[in-house]
Formats: sequence, C-alpha cells, structure tokens
Amino acid sequence: MRKTFATLFTILLLTGFTAEAQKKKAKAQKPSATITESVKVDIDLNIVQDDKIMVTVLPPKINVETITYNIPKTVPGTYSTDNYGKFVDDFKAFDASGKELTVVRDGDNSWNISEAKKLVKVTYWVNDTFDVEYTHDIFSPAGTNIDDGKNFLLNTHGFIGYFKEFLQIPYTLSVEHPTTLWGATSMTDSDKSDAKDVFTTPRYAELVENPIMYSKPDHTTFNVNGMDILISVYSPTGKYTAAMITPEMQKMMTAQKNFLGSFNSTKKYSVLLYLTDLRKKDAKGFGALEHPTATTVVMPELLPKKTMDEQMKDVVSHEFFHIVTPLTIHAKQIQDFDYNDPKMSEHLWMYEGVTEYFANLFQVNQGLITEPDFYKRMRDKIRNARSMDDTMSFTEMSRNVLVPPYKAQYNNVYEKGALIGMCIDIIIREKSNGQRGILDLMQKLSQEYGVHKAFDDSELFPKITSLTYPEVGEFLTTYVAGKTPIPYADYFARMGITDFEFTDTSKTALKDAWLKK
Repeated sequence: MRKTFATLFTILLLTGFTAEAQKKKAKAQKPSATITESVKVDIDLNIVQDDKIMVTVLPPKINVETITYNIPKTVPGTYSTDNYGKFVDDFKAFDASGKELTVVRDGDNSWNISEAKKLVKVTYWVNDTFDVEYTHDIFSPAGTNIDDGKNFLLNTHGFIGYFKEFLQIPYTLSVEHPTTLWGATSMTDSDKSDAKDVFTTPRYAELVENPIMYSKPDHTTFNVNGMDILISVYSPTGKYTAAMITPEMQKMMTAQKNFLGSFNSTKKYSVLLYLTDLRKKDAKGFGALEHPTATTVVMPELLPKKTMDEQMKDVVSHEFFHIVTPLTIHAKQIQDFDYNDPKMSEHLWMYEGVTEYFANLFQVNQGLITEPDFYKRMRDKIRNARSMDDTMSFTEMSRNVLVPPYKAQYNNVYEKGALIGMCIDIIIREKSNGQRGILDLMQKLSQEYGVHKAFDDSELFPKITSLTYPEVGEFLTTYVAGKTPIPYADYFARMGITDFEFTDTSKTALKDAWLKK
C-alpha cells in the first residue's frame, strides 16, 4: 500500500521547499512447455552510462514463434498507472550466434520478439525515476535510483520484466556491485563474494516484492518476538545513521508485534530508508510502499530528529500492518495480479482502511499516544473524509480506482477507510461485551484464507457477517457498498464518547476493552 504523510508539507514550506507526494501476485498462466529452468537476470552496477544501467535476461527454451517481454504498467500497493517501460531504452534480443532478432515495441511497456524459438538473451538499459520526477507521477517509494558509486535503489519492478509464459517459474537475479556498497534486502544472497549477490525467488511475483538498496553499509538488525528486523539507511550528507533511527523503530515494532499477538507473520522484515537531498534533482514524493517482507521509505534528510521519528512511526507502522492485509488476507485480483492489465479488488476499505486504523489503534493500545490523541486523530479523519465525496460507494470506488472520477477519491482510503474499520471494531466490541474486536475478525479471516488462498470479492461481506454479527453485515451493505454517509457520532456514543471526549463513565469498561485490550 502507499502511505504518505501530510504534516511535512507545512515543515517544508517553512524551510522553503514544497513536498509533493506523488503518487500481489503475478497472473497464473501455464508456460507453453514443461519448464525445468529459471529465468536468469544479470545487472552490473559497476557500469553506469548516461545514468542508466544494463539489464540482461536469459530466458528458458521457448517453443513459440513470437513472444512478448513486459515491464510492469502497475504494481501492487500503488493504485496508479506508472508505465515503468517508459524508462527502458535500446531493447535488443539475440540468438545463440549473437545475431539480433526482430523486436517491435508495443506501447510503453511491451516488446514483441520474432523468431522467439532462437531467443537466448535480451538486453536493455534502464534509467531511474528519482532525478526526472518532474516528467512523471511515480510515487517515489515505488521508484528507482541510480547514483553511480553511491546509491542504487532497486525496486525490482522498475528494472526487471517478465514473459507471461514464465511467470510461475524461478527467477535468479545476479547483481555485480562495487565492493564499497552493500545490498540491503529481505532476500538471501547465495553468493559469498563481496562484489556479487545472487538471489533466487520461486516466481516473478516474489522477485518484484523484494526491493534492494545498495549503498555504503549503514544498517542495524534486531529481533522482535521471532521476527528479524533490518533497518538500512542512506543519508547523502551523513546527517542520519541507522543507529539513530533504530531505537524508535525497535520500540514501535515491538509494540506492533505485541498488539498483533499470535497473528502469523513473516520471519524477516526490512526497512529501507532513502533520505533525499532537496537541493538536487532527487525524490520528492515522501512516504512508503509496502511489500510482504519489506518497506521502502523516502523522507527528506532535512527533517529534525523528533519530526523524523514521528513520521517514521506513523508511516512505517502503516506499512508494517500490511502483513495482515492485503499480504495475508486478499482477493484473487491481488493473488493473481496482472501487472499490465490490472483488475482491482473492491475492498480497499480493508487493505488500506483497516491497516490505517490499526496504525493508529495500536499506538493508544500500547501507550505510545494518549486516548485524547487518538480521538483527535479520528476527528481529523472525519473532517478529511467529509471534504471528499462522502456519498460515493467505497466498493465502487475501489473497483475503479485507476480511472476518473474514482481515482481522485483514492486518498479517502486513509480517512473514511480507517473510520470504517473503527466503526466495525466498535460494533464487534459492543456486541461481544468487549471480548472481541476487529483484530479478532482479521485473525479469523487469516485462518479462513491466508497468503496462498484468496477470496472472491463477492464472498467477503457474507463471510465477515458469519464470523461476527448481522449488524456488521448491515453496516457493510449500507455504508461501504452503499452511498449513505456514516453517522460517526452514533458509533462514538456506544463507547461513551461525545464530541470526541469520554463522558459516559458507565461505559468505561467497554471503552477500555476497545482501546486497551
């Protein structure tokens, strides 16, 4: 999911800068023949020409006359059309003798290769997105960086493409790099050399969900309840180090794991923090993008330490909670994601909204913020939600989020979406006398579905209703699928809260179960 922050806008205005925040799985198609090999990809970071690096792809044996190589148009979590193929130049295909095969570009992101049975190698050069952000709208944490000898942010979807016929076979990525740079990632390097890394994933979808950041080694590691956490930082002037970022991250992620309890999650998680220099042509879209085992974060290096800690807490906590949804609980559109013709699920209220709600709820639950702080955050979300189209069906918006007029309402997933999660939580707490809440629901859904078992969009509401109460189903039908604005005051009143203050002491136990249990 893409998570941005708003308070930085004011900070940057005060410093003379304006921060402009720009804005899973591969489609299962059987190969044309039995495949026992992998797709091999080579990248050499020692050779940079005109701010570009070359990518070499060695496919398995091909049994069709024409084949198409694709670079993603859209990737999971961005909810935008980005056309990464626009950054590819000089695409060539070769046979075993080194002879060039005929290639015809098809739109921004695809290349049709003739005499494909002879194909043994594809090469192309890739430009990065950070230093040309004035030419596109790619959200920086989903972008790429090439800074020769200093930093390479490899969001792999920006460099490596796919043949549809080979989406489901292993990918082996080899990266040669200067010995002064170290690659931070959640993937395991099988090469012992300090000048080359080799990573293998079981299919393309997992490769593009594993970003790598090469820079001068600056990282820390720690373990939280069985999860290994890596914090890697690139700070161009050296203002920040991983050691400076880690204490607050460790405190926050420990609280998150305590909040999640027994919820199953990944065994390794990486936070890749790129700090941008606003004096140069560099990234300007601040926030983060989630992956199943990692988060890429872009922040301005000029932030004061206290502000940096606060923004990292809010932004990274949101991305981390995506391990619940959509990374564990998701629809088939996400499980079988089509990178060049995406079909969007109707449940952004859950993927982004419940995630954002958790990112706020856990902070009051674990004592990182006060109850009045939490009420104020929800009040602000109500105000922001009402400034948007409050009568648009949330499921309809979600299904059509890539196109107008729905696209303009996307940011409401963090506002009204979070409030939807809050209201469902309140209903479940009230009906269960405080014994259960929405986290319990998500745990049950993860047991019903899970990482490798997706649901049909149409079955989610009935399933949630069967796992909770009829009133939850009525709420989803009326306020999420329907166009009726939510009467938020009515739901706060159930917890003893009037005008965002706790006033009904007879409901203390219920309110405490909601916020503290």
